[in-house]
Amino acid sequence: MKGKQVFCIILMLLLVVGSVFAAGGRQASGGAFDPAKTPVAIAIGVMNHPVHRIVQLGFLQAAQKLGYTNAKVIGSEGGDQSEVYVAAEAFAAEGGKGLLLWAGDSTAFEPLISLSRQGVVVGIPHFKLLTNTGTPPQGLAFNMACDPVLYGKQSAELMAEKLSGKRGSIAITQNTRNVTENSGSDSFIATWKSLASKYNLDGITLLPVELEGGVLDQATAINLAIIQAHPDIIGAFGLTGNSPLSWADAATKAGKRDGEIFIIGMDATEGNLNYLESGKVAAIVAQPLYEEAYKTMEYLDKIFRGEQVPAWTDLVAPIVTKDGTGPNGLAYHRDIAAQVATFFK
Repeated sequence: MKGKQVFCIILMLLLVVGSVFAAGGRQASGGAFDPAKTPVAIAIGVMNHPVHRIVQLGFLQAAQKLGYTNAKVIGSEGGDQSEVYVAAEAFAAEGGKGLLLWAGDSTAFEPLISLSRQGVVVGIPHFKLLTNTGTPPQGLAFNMACDPVLYGKQSAELMAEKLSGKRGSIAITQNTRNVTENSGSDSFIATWKSLASKYNLDGITLLPVELEGGVLDQATAINLAIIQAHPDIIGAFGLTGNSPLSWADAATKAGKRDGEIFIIGMDATEGNLNYLESGKVAAIVAQPLYEEAYKTMEYLDKIFRGEQVPAWTDLVAPIVTKDGTGPNGLAYHRDIAAQVATFFK
């Protein structure tokens, strides 16, 4: 009988310990949750990319505000995603508890399972990550992003309105083949075709989607080659964070005047905003990079405190133009860009 009692006590203790770990880091003493004792990180590649710096700023500022003094950026200086996963595994092995993982394809599925088994709560912003069956991958606590279908549609509508009645071709470029950019370009193409009855687009040809990559110099060279192969280009829709710069610089190298190619590109970085203001670029799709990273940290905090968060959250990406106001204007996004420059100097 005595042995059974000891066994029961040990079993109860194990259950209590297990419940503490399941609660995402609550103190075993029953005291209030202490974020300062909970390591969190953002795992991302190409750390110094201006787009990725905006993401890091949002995450780190949210962590700071919420009291997470052990918050850091991990990952890779380059574009090898496997290095990001290695850094995430190392973070888990060191006792990490919460992670923003920047990953947009199925290569994340196995790391998500591994990290979850090690007790790391993982949220992924920016990319709508689903399995082949249309369900979230195992180990992913939550996901959020703006709708690339919507901004692809809005970009096509804006360009069709401005180029109606003209003749020439339109280029579409992506960084890589990933769920977000694929959806954006597919939406642009589908919307463009649907607008044929509203605008005079008979003289305009959509070129096949090309990959320009994420390195500015290389992307500019690729886009210049596209212009040289199709000198009648009158529009370009780029889905990379550098696309406003890479397309505008390629146009200049090809001898085009500012604005001669109607350029819509991604992300409200300082350089992109400068090109928008100067007239080299017609519009920028301001993906909510800061907001999605900030909210990811907020969601991690809620989970650690035993609260529920939605598995999916929709965000909005405003189309920014030179004469826009609020989130659709320059001043709003210049403020965030200035914070990035100050924070990471």
